[in-house]
Amino acid sequence: MKRMNPEDITEYLNEIQLEILAEMLDEIPTSKEWIECHKKLSDEQLFKVHNKLGELIDRKEQQRINSMSKDDKEKDDEKWRLWYENADSNSFYGNMGQPVTLEDYKNRYGRYPVGYDENGNKI
Repeated sequence: MKRMNPEDITEYLNEIQLEILAEMLDEIPTSKEWIECHKKLSDEQLFKVHNKLGELIDRKEQQRINSMSKDDKEKDDEKWRLWYENADSNSFYGNMGQPVTLEDYKNRYGRYPVGYDENGNKI
């Protein structure tokens, strides 16, 4: 993988520079070189790097899909279909969108959670 030094950052980033910076941004763990480059980037340049990263991720996903056989694609589609059909709104799939308070729960589901009466009092 190509690397970029902070001294190589110019006011106007070309496509090659954007791609190198996007690949550095995608690394886990974050490299010291990326941190130093990040300090030198303007907000506009950072926005362009993040957009390029999105393009790279989309391109990799498209390559993954294109490399799959017809059977693999059918298995993948079936896996996702089953997941969506069996998704449970009360199961934990991450913090995004999960209600935090009783009122959040009521606003989202139209009722209080199990163990509470219709006024929100603990049973």
